[in-house]
Amino acid sequence: MTTIAPAIRIRDGFILPEDLSGYIGKKTLVKLILDAIEDLNGRKVGCDTFASGSLGCQPALMLTLLAYCYATGVCASTDIELNMQYDPMTRYLCAKSYLSLPALREFRRYNRDRIAECLAMLLRRVWELRFCDQNDCPLAAAGGPAIPGWRSRRPAPDFAVEAEQRIFRAVQADSMALDW
Repeated sequence: MTTIAPAIRIRDGFILPEDLSGYIGKKTLVKLILDAIEDLNGRKVGCDTFASGSLGCQPALMLTLLAYCYATGVCASTDIELNMQYDPMTRYLCAKSYLSLPALREFRRYNRDRIAECLAMLLRRVWELRFCDQNDCPLAAAGGPAIPGWRSRRPAPDFAVEAEQRIFRAVQADSMALDW
């Protein structure tokens, strides 16, 4: 892994920014997150182990918020809390409600697989929008045509691994914050 700037890394020839909104914009990013959640709705998030104070169980809100924050490079729960105050899109996604740090951590702990699935779907879709032509995308079908030119020599990124790495960074950031 080669570092170019704090927000951009190169892996196997593809640039995966920490903040995906730089590629597609915040509104489009939120739309893609909502589409990914809709695709995942066949399975249900359990509410029995989740508590968020006055909000009750709102798994769609929490999943959307965490997927958005992790997709924009905001990993630590304290940073998410700051974004609730200063970032209009984060505040909108919170439905103008305050979500406590323990609630964010608890939701991530009990719904990590679902967050990872949502992020992987989102990363795949952003990569397709950014690097694939509609008629010529290697992810459109298994064994389909490769991307022409320089990109055809390299495989697509592993979106599941990237999603897990983003969640791991969030857990790590929260763990370091608790050490203080």
